Amino acid sequence: MERPSKERVREVIQEVDALDLPDGAHWALIHEKLGLRYGEVFDYIAEDPAFFGATPHQPED
Repeated sequence: MERPSKERVREVIQEVDALDLPDGAHWALIHEKLGLRYGEVFDYIAEDPAFFGATPHQPED
């Protein structure tokens, strides 16, 4: 199976976001729809956080 594009990953994330699922089910469904092993979507996000609208965690002082 061909690796999905980051655009496709973002599209699926947006589709699943609309379902308002609990966190674990949300991420599991995203991985399932994309045919990826659990955790691989996070690699996409880590490679280009701005594309996915993710912001780096800022530790509190």
